[in-house]
Amino acid sequence: MSNDAQRGKSPAFHAATPETGSAGAGPEVRLEAKATRLHTLSRLRGKHFFTPVMADSAMDVMLSLFVGELQSSKVSDTALAVGNMLNREETETIIDRLVQAGLAVITGHEPDRRTVGLTPLGSARMRSFVNDYPDV
Repeated sequence: MSNDAQRGKSPAFHAATPETGSAGAGPEVRLEAKATRLHTLSRLRGKHFFTPVMADSAMDVMLSLFVGELQSSKVSDTALAVGNMLNREETETIIDRLVQAGLAVITGHEPDRRTVGLTPLGSARMRSFVNDYPDV
């Protein structure tokens, strides 16, 4: 994930969007743009609803991991926390639950952070979800 993601911006989300024109782009670029837009809309929802009942942090993390995968970017737990406005404990809990569910995997350990990725099952489920989701 880029340094921008670690500063609180969406993870390296620079794909074409409906506003910038993805017509004619390959399926992977369109899929990345759609996943990025879903993630952005989820974050906007969070600005309006401050109660945890409206939160869907696990899906936000999954979308971050999926876009990272589509961009061939490593995603650190720190970037996931900052990019999804989560504290360290929330992030660790979500990552652990996704690992236990077989959707995510720890891909590397560094002294101050770990990197996380999707398993083939997690990737397939996200690809199916984003493809089936109505256009945004």
